[in-house]
Amino acid sequence: MRILLVATRMGIGGAETHVLTLARVLRRRGNHVHILSAGGAYLPALISAQVEHTVLPLDKKDIFSVTRSAKAIWQIATEGRYDIVHAHGRIPQFICGMLSKRGGFPPFAVTAHGFYDPVPPRRAFTLWGRRTIAVSEDVKSFIVEKYKLDPSSVEVITNGVDTDVPAHQPSRRLRIVTASRLDGDTALCPTLLCELMPRICKDHPEPQPTLTVVGGGEKLGELREAARLANSQSPGAVTMAGSVLDMQAVLARADIFVGSSRAALEAMAAGVPVVLCSDMGCDGVLDETNLRRAEETNFTCRGGAPTDLETLRLAVERLLCAGERERSLYGAFGRAYVTRRASAEIFADKTYAFWQDLLASERGGVMLCGYFGACNAGDDATLDAVLDSLPELPKGVLPTVPAGKKGALPDGVRRIGRYNVFALAKELAKTRLFILCGGTLLQNSTSNRSLGYYYLLSRLASKQGARVMIYAGGIGPVIGDEAAYETVSAVENCDAVTLRDPDSLELLEEMECETEGIAVTADAAIATEPLPLPESILKRLPEGREYFAVSVRPLKGLNRGEKARAPEEIYETVVSAVRVIADRRNAVPLFIPFAPEDVSLCEKLCRRAERGIVLPRMRAGHIISVIEKCSFTIGMRLHSGVFSSIAGVPAIMIAYDPKVAAFAKRAYHPAPLDPDEPEFSMRAIVSSAGALYTNMTAARSTLRARTAELRRLTEADKAIVEAIYNAK
Repeated sequence: MRILLVATRMGIGGAETHVLTLARVLRRRGNHVHILSAGGAYLPALISAQVEHTVLPLDKKDIFSVTRSAKAIWQIATEGRYDIVHAHGRIPQFICGMLSKRGGFPPFAVTAHGFYDPVPPRRAFTLWGRRTIAVSEDVKSFIVEKYKLDPSSVEVITNGVDTDVPAHQPSRRLRIVTASRLDGDTALCPTLLCELMPRICKDHPEPQPTLTVVGGGEKLGELREAARLANSQSPGAVTMAGSVLDMQAVLARADIFVGSSRAALEAMAAGVPVVLCSDMGCDGVLDETNLRRAEETNFTCRGGAPTDLETLRLAVERLLCAGERERSLYGAFGRAYVTRRASAEIFADKTYAFWQDLLASERGGVMLCGYFGACNAGDDATLDAVLDSLPELPKGVLPTVPAGKKGALPDGVRRIGRYNVFALAKELAKTRLFILCGGTLLQNSTSNRSLGYYYLLSRLASKQGARVMIYAGGIGPVIGDEAAYETVSAVENCDAVTLRDPDSLELLEEMECETEGIAVTADAAIATEPLPLPESILKRLPEGREYFAVSVRPLKGLNRGEKARAPEEIYETVVSAVRVIADRRNAVPLFIPFAPEDVSLCEKLCRRAERGIVLPRMRAGHIISVIEKCSFTIGMRLHSGVFSSIAGVPAIMIAYDPKVAAFAKRAYHPAPLDPDEPEFSMRAIVSSAGALYTNMTAARSTLRARTAELRRLTEADKAIVEAIYNAK
């Protein structure tokens, strides 16, 4: 992997050591690691580890420095084809965050090393990556709350330190070491230790305790004065070591460490017993009683007992009074923890896995394209079925559906505007698999615009590098040469195609489309399961009566050809048949709307028939459960036939569209009735219903067996989806 780490500087400090440690491990594993920073004391260590480094003014906030850094980062990141850009520090994450808004910038992440002040104007300049690492649970809680981040986008990865440390070097003196930045918010612990040393030396003359203070910063002068004062009372008690590059060598000569955060972890790795103490609190000697709390704060003592002279003295005295063997047990406890939970290797493993998840999510999306979000029960069932067939997606990745704002989408699905060109293009750049799955999309019986939309979107997905699949699609009607060209081009551009009926395959062959490898499966919604009916629906159904289902749909606006019968004439034929069947069988027709536009039509035809009940719009599973109570279905909607198949109830399909006839024949329903043929009449519908009553048991048995076969065919769609999504 090619990794670009952007840090404020590479001087001595916790965040800087974090970056150095990570870079060393990754480089040893063969990754290309490039660090951008303002430079610092760790540059020789980077060179020694063969880590590339470029000096930029990333520690400066002026417009000239920010502009210079931004130009350099963009050039290095894009021309170097880096897989990941990861920022450490507020200025780097602001610059990289701005650059990530431009197309072509590599996936970008941030590590939050502490509590970033959310007060304006700083808040506006704190930008976050698509994913974020927090170094502790409390840092995660803080940034999620204060910056309103999605908790699932923030992962806690605690610091890791090298466990390959030099052997302990014994001495007749008992050596205390403390290390930290000596700035205004981090110098309290070493200041108090300097003040304590004369008393410690007096109370424990035999081991002859000494204190070594490691670090540099704005308080260095004050600490030197405190050390001078301590040494005036106990000569040689305090040594000011200043900034140290080889901290491991210092720890090899330590018997007790006092401090926090990464420095405490390094002491633990060296097997040195630790007193956890910082400006933010004092947790005392690290052991099994306070380990969990220490982990939650990344060993920073946030929320611990207030740090004061007496609290610190008691904690240090606990180790001073312990024997050498007991201190060694405390040290072994700390080293065992680091080896098991906080080694540099474990830390690098987790970070690398985080990047892999990020890369997968950046190019791991799935877009499901169909006429979804329109409150159509059939389309909703199709979407649910396709969602169920998707393989496990990368962490943080949700399937995306272009849809209008009319209807709800299932939980765990992201909506994107159907005609928001810029949003669609941006989403497709992160899409791994693009699926046309809304039934008959490649057709122009409704309009040429619909066919053009799906054709262009599938082509754009392919150009953006996504794999394209038609999932149990239907083809046609296709009217005109231009429509035929777009349909064939869309199909041949796909990585995988499955069709829901043989008629669609035959139509493609007639248009001279390459059909090798295309599988005929079944309508995805055939996998829908019935749901228990709510009491509100059951109360509408008269007890002790026979029912039959009626599904109608608006026909106005459909391109049904020159010989198409007027919609009103078709509706009147259906109404007449409903009257006759209801009267002959003393049965109740149940008018079931499948989409919002069906409701008024169902109500109108029910009034005209003067018989029956109009049910409210329902979920697909509820519709199936209603149909299960019926003797048969008179259906115009394709999915009235699909849901009847699932219910094991024969459907007399009024095939205004070839797809309806194709499904009726394939599912072994009675012969479909073409409303535009002269034979279509009230008598034809009534006769078909009569034939069903005569042979109902056999018809239902045949239908159930066929439905089971069609359901098995849908397993092929699931297998294909998983194969092309996971293909390298």
